[in-house]
Amino acid sequence: MDQFNLELGNNIKSFRKSIFMSTTTLAELSSTSQGTISKIENGHSTSDIKTLIRICKVLGVTIYDVLPEDISKEFKTDNPNKEQLFNILNDLSPSEIKVILALLTTDIIPILSNLSPVIKAFEQMSIKERNLFTDLLESMKNNS
Repeated sequence: MDQFNLELGNNIKSFRKSIFMSTTTLAELSSTSQGTISKIENGHSTSDIKTLIRICKVLGVTIYDVLPEDISKEFKTDNPNKEQLFNILNDLSPSEIKVILALLTTDIIPILSNLSPVIKAFEQMSIKERNLFTDLLESMKNNS
């Protein structure tokens, strides 16, 4: 077993476990066999670059994140969770990023308490009224 394969596999396994994903789920989502995932994670194979890129996409990381430290040190952050979050943010639209920024920078407790009457009113609606209201919100969301 070569050191490169071992480090690459350990990095992939670490990212997979950090999001509580099984090898079976990773295999399904990356269009790879579970056996291939196992071989990669155990350092017995590196697979082809296309497969590695699909695996990284599912994990929300870049290929640089899973490469051994000596090869990718200039691309890595000190925290793999930050890197995964950064990669997820890169896939979001500008309006989605604005919403996340607003949520992160707003004192949300007063807002939630103001929503309480809305939630109570929603609970008192009939199923038909709820569906209409939900459809309205969805159409507003899709038009933004």
